[in-house]
Amino acid sequence: MIGKPLPLRDLGFRSTLELVADMPEVVRVCPYEKGTFVLKAIADETTKSIAKLVARQRRSARARKSSAVKADAASPSKNPQSFPQRGRAPVLPATVKDELQDLLS
Repeated sequence: MIGKPLPLRDLGFRSTLELVADMPEVVRVCPYEKGTFVLKAIADETTKSIAKLVARQRRSARARKSSAVKADAASPSKNPQSFPQRGRAPVLPATVKDELQDLLS
């Protein structure tokens, strides 16, 4: 977005996945398939109406599809071993959380 890499090490993280996993109020990390992840933004009071519209749009799009969607892809398992382990939980500055939340909105 700003043309520069995220300063992960300065913030105390080793990877982008660690960064977003430490912000459960902003984004949810869901294991997907073949070791990949899906990031799902968490709606707040200002974005709940948009989230409802998107959810409604997804439901109608699924109804139009002729092929069935895999049940396990729609509700990925919550396997805590899939997330990277770290010794200490770094404190993410509120301004960084706010900016990432704005980007995800």
